[in-house]
Amino acid sequence: MRKKWIENIKFIALILLLLSTFGDVCPKKTQVVDDEYPSWDTDGDNISNAVETNSANSYLGLDPNTPNANPSIAHGYPCQSQGGGYIEKAFNLPNQGTGYYHYNPDKGEPLIDTDDWGVLALINMIEGAGRLWVWNEYSPPRIGVGDLSKGDQYTQQFGGYFPPHSCHQNGLEVDIRYVRNDDLDSALNIAWYPEYFDEFATEILIRYLIRNAHIELIYVDTLHSSLNHIGYSFILHLSGHSDHFHVRIIDPDGTTN
Repeated sequence: MRKKWIENIKFIALILLLLSTFGDVCPKKTQVVDDEYPSWDTDGDNISNAVETNSANSYLGLDPNTPNANPSIAHGYPCQSQGGGYIEKAFNLPNQGTGYYHYNPDKGEPLIDTDDWGVLALINMIEGAGRLWVWNEYSPPRIGVGDLSKGDQYTQQFGGYFPPHSCHQNGLEVDIRYVRNDDLDSALNIAWYPEYFDEFATEILIRYLIRNAHIELIYVDTLHSSLNHIGYSFILHLSGHSDHFHVRIIDPDGTTN
């Protein structure tokens, strides 16, 4: 009986020892286990390293080693019919990045850094979707990114009327190519060449964009796709969108400025 009692005491002591050790090696819920910032934003300011070191953004005086405030503001409205708008302290989208490339739809090869300006939230949406695109192995092809808003880093004039667009004025909008099923980084008109259209991958791409921004609307061609049936009321048909779809994000600082 005494022997069994001693064995029970030893067993309880062992359990207490294990519990005390477990408490030392397992972090408490209030402990910060990993305080490192992601590799694409090493100073943790929600502005990617690629954007901070992009030469077109040098006028902003961004420091990739120190957190920077977001200076970009969308003024007015995206469309001429609403009265138009412009961007204060716009960000330039790097011409290529993880999972995406920028193209110029009107002039063949891009005129560098003239049609790819926006507020930070728009830039972050594109970059965030690109990272998801690569991580989930949908690339190639890469995401084809067309016009954002117009701008000039030297005059520091950004946004405004941007023909042939009636909108794209205040850094909240971007045109994006439909995804091809042959892995090519090139244009696709889904009305003319439906056999090259990867509708499933395009739906995934739209979902990745939605995950990375607050979306106001997306214009697609619903005569040659069923992209308006994926569960979002802001995905709408608009004629003239057979070779790209159009994304507008909600103005991050409201519409009163």
